[in-house]
Amino acid sequence: MVALALLAAGVFLFVLEGGPEVSANVLVNPPGIITANNSPTLARNPVRPSNLVVAHRIDRPGFSALVEWSDDGGVTWRPTTIPLPPDTPACNAGLPDPVAGGVPRQLPCPFAPDVAFAPDGTLFVLYVELQGNGNTPARLWMTTSADGGATMAPPVPVAGPLTFQPRLAVDPEGTVHAVWLQAENVALNRLVGPATIVAARSGDGGRSFSAPVPVSDPARPRVGAATPVITTDGALVVLYQDFKDDRRDFEGLEGPPAEGPFALVVARSDDDGQSFTPGVELESGIVPTRRFLVFLPEHPSIAAGPEGVLYVTWHSGVDGDDEDVFLRRSDDGGATWGGAVRVNDNPAGDGTRQYLPRVAVAPGGRVDVLFYDRRLDPADVLTDAFLASSQDNGATFTNQRVSSMPFDSRVGPVFNLFDETVEADFGTRTGLHSTDGAASAVWTDTRLGSLDDGRQDVFTATVSGLGPSGFPWAVAATAAVVALGLTWFTRRRSVKGAAGGVSIGRAPSKEFVPEQRPEARE
Repeated sequence: MVALALLAAGVFLFVLEGGPEVSANVLVNPPGIITANNSPTLARNPVRPSNLVVAHRIDRPGFSALVEWSDDGGVTWRPTTIPLPPDTPACNAGLPDPVAGGVPRQLPCPFAPDVAFAPDGTLFVLYVELQGNGNTPARLWMTTSADGGATMAPPVPVAGPLTFQPRLAVDPEGTVHAVWLQAENVALNRLVGPATIVAARSGDGGRSFSAPVPVSDPARPRVGAATPVITTDGALVVLYQDFKDDRRDFEGLEGPPAEGPFALVVARSDDDGQSFTPGVELESGIVPTRRFLVFLPEHPSIAAGPEGVLYVTWHSGVDGDDEDVFLRRSDDGGATWGGAVRVNDNPAGDGTRQYLPRVAVAPGGRVDVLFYDRRLDPADVLTDAFLASSQDNGATFTNQRVSSMPFDSRVGPVFNLFDETVEADFGTRTGLHSTDGAASAVWTDTRLGSLDDGRQDVFTATVSGLGPSGFPWAVAATAAVVALGLTWFTRRRSVKGAAGGVSIGRAPSKEFVPEQRPEARE
């Protein structure tokens, strides 16, 4: 009986050894076009869970944006143009108009989109319109879709000019909350005058919006990268970054990365976005490792879990240029925060970077974090997408590679700022959505690009076999049934012979590759 119990335990462990399953990596944006697609965000339709929507920026050959939608859980994707009014002028760096009849002409420039579903399945898309020689935001718009992203309604104006970094959240009552950085003026690569994070709300399905109210503290003059989230008790919480004394990036001054440190702050509204509490500084020691364009900073991430729990993730160069991903948890809606937990599980100080995390929480409480990871390349150049999952409320994490092949972090738009060449711009965020059984991830990927063409694409994959708290419960339940069956059997008769184990292995995935890869442009 003891031997059989050990055998049952062996079967249990053997079944678990295979771990979660990663699907094929699928190209989201249209194939065969050399463009720089980055900064994806992801939403799932609560009425039709197989309906996924991704929105992302296009940075090359001109500025634009796209929405892509899937009705089969992310296996296939179709693009939808983001609408602007017919009289909208083009920005200086718009995409070439394909029907201009040989006359050089640019298209209007929707940019920096974010997406969210309402409880009734209505899709909301928030985005800016770029205009002029400086390609600055002229207006902030919202459009809606009643068919999961296939068609878009005429856009509704949300706010006026100089509305940067827009983000979106929809509460359980269907109220739409828009958050952005409102600037007073801009110049080349810098903000001029005060800039404040503000929020506006719509209680009529996005047809009209309230006047914006301030979110960030007046005593914090250099802020940005705001993200809203709705807690399980219906409060609106906004995470933003305080760049403290970083005049170098905010005023376009020459020099190396700011000495830092930067901070993360949360502000809370319990009156449906009409007012916000003073900010709570949950992290004060973020060490920057690179310069950034002040209009497009990389976003930290926030997600709401059951019973008012909040999780925040960010990256920091606490070991010099060796960036790591960290997480903090709040059990009281953002009033207080626990200690920082290192999410990536590669050896500390190994000289490779992990960065740009996105956190999501499954309904049952499992915590997932998607991030870029260079641990597999000692030269710290080739990048992968990794998913970390926690079954103990963010105390510990196991890491899983999601991308099926590495990609070059040097490929993409490179902005020569302040007489220094910074790294290729992979955008400001990644996308992640978690269910009790799986996690769907989207990220920027350069496997189809080169240093010559700068091509970036958006790829997606699904990690399945995850339980509500990060454990592969379906597999565990099968093993438990086997163990119980063996125990019951030994109580009634002796067993002659030996039982064989069953291996559950990962099926090889077929990589999605476009039928024809275009030649690199000069």
